[in-house]
Amino acid sequence: MSSNGPIKITGEEEIAVCMCMQSNHWPFCDASHHTLAGSGDLGPKLVTLDPNKTYYLCGCYRTKNKPFCDGSHEK
Repeated sequence: MSSNGPIKITGEEEIAVCMCMQSNHWPFCDASHHTLAGSGDLGPKLVTLDPNKTYYLCGCYRTKNKPFCDGSHEK
């Protein structure tokens, strides 16, 4: 997996995902904004996950299924 490849997540129940694309730790929010994403907001979006499942988050900004990897980094 390259530095721009997927980020493996396991055991998490909830993550704050950056929606403004300004985070230095994308796809995770780095607390640059202090409100949750809503209509027109660019703050973080809370994503609920099943802690018993493994997820792959996009690390290259190319996914069309933010924050999840869709394999776009391979193209």
